[in-house]
Amino acid sequence: MSIFKEKLIVKAINDNDTFLAPYLAQVDRADAQFITNKLTHFSNLIKSTILTEAFNKSTNYDRNRHILDTSAKLASFLPKKLAHMFFCFDDDINVKAKACANYCRQIVIDPKKTAFIHVHQSKSVNGISPFVRYAMSEKDSEFATAEQKTVYTFLSRYVESYKINPIELNKTIQISGCLKRYSDNRWWLRKFRKLITQVNEKAAIQLNFVNSKRQVYASNITTKNRIAQRLRNDELLSSSFIINEQGQRYSLKDISDLNVSNPKVRKDELICRARGFENLAKDLGHEALFTTITCPSKYHRAFSKSGATNPKWQGLMPDEANEYLNHQWQKARAEFKRQDITPYGFRVVEPQHDGTPHWHMLFFIEGEKLQALQDIIRHYALEVDGDEKGAAENRCDFKKIDPTKGSATGYILKYIVKNIDGEGVGEDKFGNDSILVAQRIDAWASCWCIRQFQQIGGASVSIWRELRRLRTKFMDKKDSLLEQARFAADNSDWQAYTLAMGGIHTKQKNRPIQLHYDLNINEQTGECLQSYYDGELILKVKGLWFAGKAVVTRHYQWKIEKA
Repeated sequence: MSIFKEKLIVKAINDNDTFLAPYLAQVDRADAQFITNKLTHFSNLIKSTILTEAFNKSTNYDRNRHILDTSAKLASFLPKKLAHMFFCFDDDINVKAKACANYCRQIVIDPKKTAFIHVHQSKSVNGISPFVRYAMSEKDSEFATAEQKTVYTFLSRYVESYKINPIELNKTIQISGCLKRYSDNRWWLRKFRKLITQVNEKAAIQLNFVNSKRQVYASNITTKNRIAQRLRNDELLSSSFIINEQGQRYSLKDISDLNVSNPKVRKDELICRARGFENLAKDLGHEALFTTITCPSKYHRAFSKSGATNPKWQGLMPDEANEYLNHQWQKARAEFKRQDITPYGFRVVEPQHDGTPHWHMLFFIEGEKLQALQDIIRHYALEVDGDEKGAAENRCDFKKIDPTKGSATGYILKYIVKNIDGEGVGEDKFGNDSILVAQRIDAWASCWCIRQFQQIGGASVSIWRELRRLRTKFMDKKDSLLEQARFAADNSDWQAYTLAMGGIHTKQKNRPIQLHYDLNINEQTGECLQSYYDGELILKVKGLWFAGKAVVTRHYQWKIEKA
């Protein structure tokens, strides 16, 4: 063995790279250098997976080609200047966030740097085009100087070079606010955390770690990090307190446990609302339909029975799959509106074994419109690749619920519980404990920023929650409707609440009770609080608006203090 190869192997061992050393001993000097260069930045699990598959190839060329192609694909998930941050620690992310914020801050405040930008504004930044679209209202604004616009354009390209979407200008987000965000390490920290979390999961999916036979729903690293994050959040909440002007003091953890941040409260509220819709549908003579829709095969990484790679997969990730489902649902809703079809109910989004999302929806609708509803959903579910094998049977499924045989809420109850805490569900269809499954699903939803539960139609749940804050009855006759809604909310009667709010199909703007917003004012100084970045006056929910008057539900001002 050459001295050069011995040095590479010793270096690998000294760097705790125990996976590389035995493989380097089997190849020549050039290949050892090649393997070291290509796999240095990856975790041991990724290295082991790539090398195991590579060394099973029949020729050296095929082995090296596999290493090259796989490492290049994984590296493409991150910009080159972040290639070393695969599976990095939060401290490393913090350092990088501060460095990026400092760079942007210098560009914003240093006239010399600004002059440099004027000279180079037509050039690309790390391969990113100099063109950035302006919102018309901002481009012509007298409040944004030419220098600010130039700096904004340059820094937006800088942000995009990290595969982070630059901030788009609108009526509330001004150029000055964008520059403040770009100069804030906390903004960069949030973006980098999201980026790296998703990149790690993309790598796991690319290598087919996430499937029914290995790491179901989400990768082990993403699940582990999410559990650790929740524990850190609980510690932070337990050590933080809110106090009002009367001296009342509570820990944020105690407050969190009383609202829908608590999984048990969230689960109970969802079940209550679903049951209320079901009772309302029975009284109105409406039909119940349980629907499941999923994505075309090109979105699915692996087969569920074997865990083997799906040859039709096109490298599409769970966020892209959910975007596809959202897009098809938007088109279906537009067609519902054209045909005067107004279903109500709930949607639950959950992952299949390989992380690909699919939707379960519980609809209530007039019987004569049921078939049209199914036809529209089926049409858009099969619009993309609808002629592929198995699409007609598997892409969408409808179950008309017979109330004599089972409850409509019972159909969706299992999915609500499974996706929140898994309590009492038992094992999933792959034999995994439901409590552990719920943790993995929570990690999956957090990683891909997927909203798991969505009400379809009906009255606002925000108003329902404000009504539950009221503790006194309204005795005046002119407030009878408000009292009906308050009493229904206080007694967890979603059906009665919906009726008091004008029924199931009344538009939100026409409902008798609305949220009441007011300026957020510091009562000690009389100062109107403004948003941190853009300086906009902050409007805060203060209560409800009914019959031309405000009903205050939030009487105190609270401030946060550490233990």
